[in-house]
Amino acid sequence: MRAAVWAGAVLAACAATAIAQSNDEMKILPAGADIPRMVSPAIDRPGEPFSYASRPTDQISVMHATAGTEITPEGSLYTGYGELMFFVGIERKPVSARVRTLEEGHLPIVHYTVEHDGLEYRFTMFAASLGAEQMGGQVANFVRVEIRNPGTNERHGFLTTAWRYQGEQTTNFSTGDNRFRRPVKGDQVGAYQQQGEAFRPNAVYTTTGDAFLQDGRAIYFFPTESKPEFRPTLNDYYNHLAPLDTKMTVTPTTPVATAEYDVVVAPGAARILDFKMPLAPVAAGSSEFDAVEHANFNERREKVRAFWDALIAQGIDIETPEDKVNQTFKTSLVNDLLSLNTVGDDYVQTINQLHYHGFYLRDSSDFVRMYDTSGYTEIARQVVNFFATKQQADGNFLSQRGQYDGWGQALWTYGEHYRMTHDKAFAAEVYPRIVRAVGWLEGAVAADPLHLVPATDVRDNEFVPGHLTGYNFLALDGLDAAVRFAHDLNHPEDEQRFRKLEGELRESLMKQLDAVTAQTGGYIPPTLDGGTQGTDWGNLLALVPEQQLKPFDPRVTATLHATQARYQEGLITYHQPGQGVYLHHYLTIKNTLTELIRGEQEQAIRELYAVLLHTSSTNAGFEYSVRPWGDRNFMGNLAPHGWMAAEYRNLLRNMMVREDGDTLHLLSAWSPEWVGAGKEIVVKRAATYYGPVGFKLEMPTDTTATLHLTMDRRSAYAPTNVVMHLPWFVDAKTATATANGKPLDVKGGAVAIPAGVDRVDLTWRRVALPEGYPNSYTTAVEQYEREYRERFEKLTGTTVPVN
Repeated sequence: MRAAVWAGAVLAACAATAIAQSNDEMKILPAGADIPRMVSPAIDRPGEPFSYASRPTDQISVMHATAGTEITPEGSLYTGYGELMFFVGIERKPVSARVRTLEEGHLPIVHYTVEHDGLEYRFTMFAASLGAEQMGGQVANFVRVEIRNPGTNERHGFLTTAWRYQGEQTTNFSTGDNRFRRPVKGDQVGAYQQQGEAFRPNAVYTTTGDAFLQDGRAIYFFPTESKPEFRPTLNDYYNHLAPLDTKMTVTPTTPVATAEYDVVVAPGAARILDFKMPLAPVAAGSSEFDAVEHANFNERREKVRAFWDALIAQGIDIETPEDKVNQTFKTSLVNDLLSLNTVGDDYVQTINQLHYHGFYLRDSSDFVRMYDTSGYTEIARQVVNFFATKQQADGNFLSQRGQYDGWGQALWTYGEHYRMTHDKAFAAEVYPRIVRAVGWLEGAVAADPLHLVPATDVRDNEFVPGHLTGYNFLALDGLDAAVRFAHDLNHPEDEQRFRKLEGELRESLMKQLDAVTAQTGGYIPPTLDGGTQGTDWGNLLALVPEQQLKPFDPRVTATLHATQARYQEGLITYHQPGQGVYLHHYLTIKNTLTELIRGEQEQAIRELYAVLLHTSSTNAGFEYSVRPWGDRNFMGNLAPHGWMAAEYRNLLRNMMVREDGDTLHLLSAWSPEWVGAGKEIVVKRAATYYGPVGFKLEMPTDTTATLHLTMDRRSAYAPTNVVMHLPWFVDAKTATATANGKPLDVKGGAVAIPAGVDRVDLTWRRVALPEGYPNSYTTAVEQYEREYRERFEKLTGTTVPVN
């Protein structure tokens, strides 16, 4: 029987509940409504990169800018002020470009192609600062449309541009579908905000030179070499042909300010049309207007490329034999840095420049960890400095009212930054904040009847009132950091006090955890007040970011198995009261990180490919709002999601290089696709607690490999042990390892590398993979497409041709 990999949990230990059904038994999952919603599998066309979302979104922006531009599902450019649309062909067909790609696979320069009437309309879009540096300043969007004629006859290419306030609205949310809400003025720095202005139905549109104006301000610039025709609206009302500057009343979705081009394209040739769109409209005659007008597409594009190439080259580099794995790693860094805003002297890490344009302590803790382990300690410090603004007068850290996870996340992040940098000056600077924070926790725990982090009822994440399990795991993580600071800064009385509080909280937590898990079969529930109510979230944090339980504690195992048994499409499911069941993209990674610690490579790689499967062709991930086996549409929960990006980078980095106490682990998880004759795995500039680490693994044949390790084993921070894990799909009993001609012990599927050894030669023999195992990203996509098509056909009674 074919294993349906994406239908449920995949651990052998829970196979009894996880085996997928045969086609005859297949159950169509409800999509939150009586009538399920799917999209035709025909959207996944052969020869194109796979893109999970049926209606994807992308962001283009500039690092440190306080706003950005959304590339809508259709391929329009949407800002706080309006939307620049494109139409092709003599009939002016709206552009619809679901599959896009990034320049060099990861740079924030977006490409897509629309084919129409024998012509290719190739779009290139990016945002750039108009200043000397590609950080902040005045920002404009650049669009190049290359109309290419691959045929043997001369053709006419027709391109039309237009402006509207927003896209069609088919939901009960007060903005266009798959678009962010604007304008919004945040009540404080870090709160959700979007620049922009309200819709004006009576705005007047005119041109001056090469610019279209709305009430005297330029909304976009157009090329004049090929003379365009202008219209006030996309269509004319039969006997009401109107001049461009006519006074009119339109709706938010009416296309206005139209420019139409008719260009002759010789066979085998191309014509180029360049457009510019300021992030915010600029007044005619102003210096800002002049800056946009004189900006050159090619020159700005090279500046954007040079900026990102140089920045990426400063940090960690991971190269596996799979391009999707590598490019998603790089793209994730770019998307997170595009979402790093500067507001005055503050560096505000937002989640994206779109609908999650705000700061969250919980998200930013993983951003800081990602920047630190990627080698960007200065950026990490900039982000962590903003944490101080979220410390309340009573010492608690809050970015959302009632959500006490911020306390542990903030202190743990301070501690992690210190462990990565060993910066005593930083430690001394933040220490008074830590003392105040511990003071709040002491009082809160003492006043609580269970002597835990206080109960709350915020109905977010776990969606259950009570003493949340994750808040207490995170509080212990934060107290571990507090103890380290007190010890290293020589505050023995504080250290004793912090250790006492840590011990008391741990005792209270374990007492309550014992009681509730005795009733749940070992499963750790979201709340400590009894029962299994709530949604899996903080209860997944027993081992990550710090190990508060032993890796093979039966409760950890039971929680993994319980959550994996509810997986759909290979991802964890998120149960929101009154809303049904969704896929949750990055929450899955909490389990995957746990599996790395437990040495469960096979499952970790399954989940790696499930995570990658659910990204777009531009390597963007989402949060949730997608129904299992549904229409693949996250609606207003827009991609790219920055926490997903940070978590993916943390995951792949930990697969390659991972700290655990005084032990450095190399290659904690291997994909079968990464092993074979002529393949390599290369890691450069990996920052760790122990200093920089790099390695190159060469595989000259299917059965031999050589590891070249680069690190300082003599530094003050060097690890006591270095361990390299063997692939889970080789016979560990017959595998060998040698260094300097001497054999090394191979135990438990791993090799201990002695100090002074920088080369290890290995031999191994591969064993058969489990039936239906997704041994590569490509295989994972093929398996998903096949099962999605089968479900669609069973639901609709139609047959979809196999691509």
